[in-house]
Amino acid sequence: MFGLLLRRHLRTAWGATLVLALVTLLTAAVATSAARAISDMRAKQVDHATAHLSPLVRDAVSRAATTPGAGEDLALSALGIGGSEQDTPAVPGEPDWAGFLDGMTALRDAQPEPLRSVLGEPDFVVDTEPFPVEIVPSGVVEESELVVRAAPRLREAMRLVDGAWPRATRVAVGPSGASSDEPVEIVLTPATSDTLAWRLGGTYRSESIAFPSLTVVGIVEPVDPGASRWHHQPFGLVPQVIADPERGDLGTSAVYTDPAMIAPLTTREGAQTVLWYPVSTASTGAGDVEALAAQVRGFTHASHEVVAGDDLRLRLRTQLADVLDDVLGERAGTDAILAVLVVGPLGAVGAVAVLAARLVVDRRRAALAVLLARGMTGLQVRGLMAAEGLAVSVPGAVAGLAVGLAVWPGGVTGLQVLLTAAAALAPALAAAAVTVPRGLRRERSDLTAPHAGRSRWRTTVDLAVVGLAALATALLLRRGVVAGGVDPLLAATPLLVSVAATLLAVRATPFAARAAERVLARRRDLVPFLGAARATRAPAGGVVPALALVLSVGVATSSAVLLSTLDAGVERQASVELGADLRVTGPVVTPEALAALGEADGVAEVATVARLDDPGWVLGADDVAGSGQQVAVLAADAAALERVQAGVPDAPAGLGRLVDGPDVGAGGAVGAAVHDVEDVAAGAPGAAMDLVDERVELDVVARIGPIPGLGTDEPFVLVDAASAAGPLDVVPEPRTALVALADDVDPAAAARAVRAVVAQTLPGATVDDPATVTADVLASPASSGIAAGAAVAVAVAAVLSVTTVVLMLVLAAPDRERLLAVLRSMGLRRRETRGIVAWEVAPWAVVAIVVGAVLGVVVPALLLASVDLRPLTGGDVQPALTVDLVPLLAAAAGFGVVVALGVVVASALGRRAATADRLRAAAD
Repeated sequence: MFGLLLRRHLRTAWGATLVLALVTLLTAAVATSAARAISDMRAKQVDHATAHLSPLVRDAVSRAATTPGAGEDLALSALGIGGSEQDTPAVPGEPDWAGFLDGMTALRDAQPEPLRSVLGEPDFVVDTEPFPVEIVPSGVVEESELVVRAAPRLREAMRLVDGAWPRATRVAVGPSGASSDEPVEIVLTPATSDTLAWRLGGTYRSESIAFPSLTVVGIVEPVDPGASRWHHQPFGLVPQVIADPERGDLGTSAVYTDPAMIAPLTTREGAQTVLWYPVSTASTGAGDVEALAAQVRGFTHASHEVVAGDDLRLRLRTQLADVLDDVLGERAGTDAILAVLVVGPLGAVGAVAVLAARLVVDRRRAALAVLLARGMTGLQVRGLMAAEGLAVSVPGAVAGLAVGLAVWPGGVTGLQVLLTAAAALAPALAAAAVTVPRGLRRERSDLTAPHAGRSRWRTTVDLAVVGLAALATALLLRRGVVAGGVDPLLAATPLLVSVAATLLAVRATPFAARAAERVLARRRDLVPFLGAARATRAPAGGVVPALALVLSVGVATSSAVLLSTLDAGVERQASVELGADLRVTGPVVTPEALAALGEADGVAEVATVARLDDPGWVLGADDVAGSGQQVAVLAADAAALERVQAGVPDAPAGLGRLVDGPDVGAGGAVGAAVHDVEDVAAGAPGAAMDLVDERVELDVVARIGPIPGLGTDEPFVLVDAASAAGPLDVVPEPRTALVALADDVDPAAAARAVRAVVAQTLPGATVDDPATVTADVLASPASSGIAAGAAVAVAVAAVLSVTTVVLMLVLAAPDRERLLAVLRSMGLRRRETRGIVAWEVAPWAVVAIVVGAVLGVVVPALLLASVDLRPLTGGDVQPALTVDLVPLLAAAAGFGVVVALGVVVASALGRRAATADRLRAAAD
């Protein structure tokens, strides 16, 4: 019997159940694809954060002053000398570096997951101390130092271009170091060969008595020049050449020899060994970050024995754990924003599901009333409607899961199954909840006085929701967000606040409608007055549809305000990072280059900043010679710097007083601004600074914070370059130029003009602009994920708004059509008919726009007050709430279009019934 009734229900009035199925499909599809997208975004954010690190700080690196694979008497034992020095040449034996690498591999394999998968294949290199070598006249350097290096995997990392691989040669170890008539064989890269002018087959002497001569036996090149291993082998591919104004070009190079030769070469001067595990977080799952950070700390805080009896122990260091902590901090903000973006559509989905269930029950009203009259209990009726809901929601949820997997492919996870099951159960529960046996008998809601018990119950519920919203808000503001996943309180508070605001608006709507009714009663046209009169009496409105519309608008406005706030925070941080509209860094900015920059199209002002090579020592009035605080010394065009940074956040003010201060220059004092310098106050007398062999009196005009654009927070003294050049006896060489653009120029065109000038006058310099810095931050998976989440949330909210409007009007269609049939018989025109329909929705649309706009500001403000969003902007200051009216007006206009579309659809559905049929139904 139960199955027969269910089959008959599904065959009749199937349009209502189809709506329920479509709502379920949409819910399951969005929920399952969103779960996969968020998980993938989290995993990509980890790899994004670590991929930008240099391997020098990302990899797990250990340094030692001994050679792997042997004890401290390696050189002597390798030569078979036994414990005493001997200057008889002998070929040293190969060290057991393969065994040491195996030990490092075993140590890695003993670590738990996910750390084991993060650590790559271990490697190491052993260097001699740098020592001077002879200068070949055709070389490009005036002085040259060389590092002889050995690596166990040299032949894997390098390919032989010409010649042969080095072999161990006879060498003697004497009191002065390694020596022999037979030179040590080496290989080097083409860049090193060109810099030193060392050719294949040539022999070159060492200028140190501790090292023998060297013979070039091969030219090699890297198999992968971009591999991370070269970061741990400085000068291995390309020598470092430093220009010294007094000594000329100074070169430091590295060459490679056979591993057996390192032992005797480092006997006197000592070995420098660098050991490392490459680190890659590409396979790190979203849920592994916290565990990985703890495992990295445990791994790096311990000393590890690699080979039993070997003196070399690993003491690894990496910044990976700190970066993972930053990722977790950034994730807290990302999760909070996504929770706010998800909770609105989730609440709207629930409200739409209730509306769809009400439509299904409304279409079954007559049949259910008959079943009750023939003896079926209320529980059985609810069970029948729940079964009907399951019959359509389960296939809809499965189809939604399939759509979600098609949108975001991958294996089915437990969370996706759970979300699909929830999407399937929700419509059945809603259908059972709205099936009230007492309400199956149709009554005119506009003529029936509210029951006192129901009125008290509604008041109690409203007060309870408002109280819970206030309590949740207070708790959230007091304790903040709990780290580690989505905070339930944070997820619930915006929804509670939205529901409370909607309930208050629904309570206030009848008063506004009655006021409008009294005003419109004076008009001669019927539609506005009749629409206002029916606004609170017709069943189209109410808490459930109002909640769905308010949440939909709230999602759009909250998304717009949140994105505007984050964008403004990122732009502010970009301005602080650059210190001006443009920043030029690189080679020394010559006066000619400075003049050319100032004449570039669109440039209004240029200020240069130099950091002196030598640190200074600041002494207070009570300090004695030899004491004081070490500081960096910055020299800038102070007046120009103040003008350039006039609109930059956190820029120091009053730098012009370094030149124009009343006491500057008095008694030979140099005007200075200090940052983080202890025991020196602005205006206090007696401060001085020692710089190399010079001591100058300081007139400290201000204590300032970090200067935007310089990227330093260490203690420093800032002086005016022109005023301090004489007293300090230095000529500053600025390597940073801060550029301010004119107000009426195109920033992109001005940036291109500056880059063109820099390419001609400062080859190799870098020009940074806010657009590039901002784009880099917003390109992170977290930022792009938030933007995509906001777009999806707004799209879902738009669909739910259309569905809500249509369901509202379809539910009110029977009463409305009876009224319209009477009015048409009295001469009501078709245009006026659409006006009656629109008036059923317009008051609730206005409520949604007003309350949604308020929530669009309140919810982001609540988020900013409880969640640290600085990791998402990259700054040190919590972003300020930013309201951009353009997207808010666009959201309001879009909602108006959505409501109009819903009215058109509902009107089209309602024109199918004939007027005569409606008149007969009204008469009955």
